[in-house]
Amino acid sequence: MLWLVILIILGIISFIIYKKHNRSVKSSSNISQYDHAIIIGGSIGGMITAAYLSKYFKQITIIESDDVLSDTFMKSTPNEILDYRCHLESPTSLGRSGISQIYQIHVLQGEGFNIIQELFPQLKDKLLNEYGVRTYSLKNECRFVTAGVLLNQDLIEDFSWLGIDRFTLDTVLRRELFLQYGNQIEWKCNSRVTQLIVDQSLNIVKGIKYRQKHNVDSSSIDLYGNFIIDCSGRNTSSSKWLKESFNLIIPTIQIHFGAGYVTFIGERFKTGDPSLDSKQIVGYTVNAPHQNKGCGITPVRQIKTMDENSLGTLSTLTAFCVNSEYPPNDSYENLLEWIKEHLDLEYYLIFKSTKVCSPLAPYRRAIDDRKCVEQLGKKWPQNYILLGDAMCTFNPQFGQGMTHACRQARELAKIFQENCHKLKDISHIFNRRASAISEECWLLSTTTDWKTPTLKVIETDKNGETKIYERGVDSGSTKSLPLREPLMLQFMQWYNHWLLQCASKSRKLSTDFYRVMNQHSSPSILMKPTPFLTVCYTAFINYFNVFKK
Repeated sequence: MLWLVILIILGIISFIIYKKHNRSVKSSSNISQYDHAIIIGGSIGGMITAAYLSKYFKQITIIESDDVLSDTFMKSTPNEILDYRCHLESPTSLGRSGISQIYQIHVLQGEGFNIIQELFPQLKDKLLNEYGVRTYSLKNECRFVTAGVLLNQDLIEDFSWLGIDRFTLDTVLRRELFLQYGNQIEWKCNSRVTQLIVDQSLNIVKGIKYRQKHNVDSSSIDLYGNFIIDCSGRNTSSSKWLKESFNLIIPTIQIHFGAGYVTFIGERFKTGDPSLDSKQIVGYTVNAPHQNKGCGITPVRQIKTMDENSLGTLSTLTAFCVNSEYPPNDSYENLLEWIKEHLDLEYYLIFKSTKVCSPLAPYRRAIDDRKCVEQLGKKWPQNYILLGDAMCTFNPQFGQGMTHACRQARELAKIFQENCHKLKDISHIFNRRASAISEECWLLSTTTDWKTPTLKVIETDKNGETKIYERGVDSGSTKSLPLREPLMLQFMQWYNHWLLQCASKSRKLSTDFYRVMNQHSSPSILMKPTPFLTVCYTAFINYFNVFKK
């Protein structure tokens, strides 16, 4: 009996100690553990990263090459922001040369939208009530054709897309960041990082050197931090800096598939076909080598109009291609002729019935570009990471970039939140986890891109040896090597073809495909036993019927 009493007393004491410890852990988790984080690049990825890391760093400095804190960005009304977007012919004319593709069509996929709402709970209402944007139902307001197959729209669950252009989202998000974290986040605009401050003996990045962008003769300024994140995008200089500072070469894969696109803002009017007019979101992806052209339409702003033929929305419309079969941007008449010649009639009707409200903005430098940081293991320097486009860029027609960056920023925050890792190990842990996120998006893009007739692949290993592979070239007349498609990619292309055939008829498969497209789920859900057997059975029946004939 005495022992029972003693055990009960010990149990009560243990419980009290546990509760006190739990409270102390919770309270300590609300206190910033580190002094200073430095983020290179202040666009979507940089801002989302800053918001997440605000819990773990007392001070965050964002180094941004453009003048994003000007009155034009920070004090303009919603209508003025839209006017700037519609009337300027290039990002340079507004001082946004750091994001040359900011005027092109961008999509904030479902998971990216969820992440932004989690960080900025008031943002959605502000966008809907002040900026005239709205969310759109992929079940009821979307028509998506991929690889020539119209996906089944009778989805089991619905998905919402945010109808907003990248220019407005970038501006509004920066304002919200100021409101929520103004005292904690410092901006250094019109500034460009020139090199890293490192300790080679410890394999650590301690800070950066930067100078004013418009004064190249000025002396550089040293800035030290506990952790440095490169969110500078597809034109990152990290490969150069790491080679200079650590003699470290990042293994890379670049896939050049001749992508190009032309985007503009337009007011949509009725085409005379209600089935088209009811679809605010339209997607038609390329299907190389048979169909190398496509288009995309997403709404960005609701407008008030007295014209009964207007659909009441401004949309971003884009025509894109692979195989260097570029759409023209010299006049809308020529673009319409290009669409009429290369796309189905229904897409021509949509473009023809659209009133152009902005210049035609071209972009022709899009490639798949992956830095395989995970391959370097512990050779990778401590306290330094690449995030978003700085780590991996994709074919823009799939609209993965912004959500990919948001997911990686969230993963970085999870690593800090786990509170069981030494700061010096976080970069290596992040490289593994972030690369898994990149792999999912990479698989979606490259499976399709590898079918491009004029494909060129450039691979650089960690020893700096570069090999160039090209499809359809004579190896005797060029330094390029013949391109051989990996068996796994051939299987994925075969599987993807029959999966889409099934998804056109199956509510479940179409819904799962949308879950993957919105980055809510991993592509592995499309390879589970039930869909796998369904796809194989469909392919077998088709081959059997062809053989019988």
